[in-house]
Amino acid sequence: MKIKYYKNAVKALLIMSNYQDLCNEILKIDSSIRYVGVADHLGSLIATAYRRGLVPLSSREETERYTMQAIQRTGAIHGGPKVGRLQYVIGKYENLVRATVPVTSDRQDKFYLMLSFDLGSNPVSIIEKQVMPEIEKNRKWL
Repeated sequence: MKIKYYKNAVKALLIMSNYQDLCNEILKIDSSIRYVGVADHLGSLIATAYRRGLVPLSSREETERYTMQAIQRTGAIHGGPKVGRLQYVIGKYENLVRATVPVTSDRQDKFYLMLSFDLGSNPVSIIEKQVMPEIEKNRKWL
């Protein structure tokens, strides 16, 4: 019984390490990316990365609360067969831009990529031309 628990714990740590690596890689994509987080389908943050030297506008608790709310809202959006599957949601605030990107892994696990950008950036272009290809490149282990 202990061996099975140990193997599952090691597997979970490796997966969490992969999510942290994904956050770090996406953060490097563009200098206007302030924050990258990966959350499970319930809105619990699994991994996060902030731009070096950044003073976050929100506390850890506020970020966690926002993540849960954003995922609840995103989960309530159903495009249907005519409109298609939701690709991402972007919200512009007075001091930053936030985006939520739903991702389904090859194993059908669902999680969300949470991003924030500086004002004046082009989050649509960054997400479509750089973030989505990075997700596709890593989809096998997600």
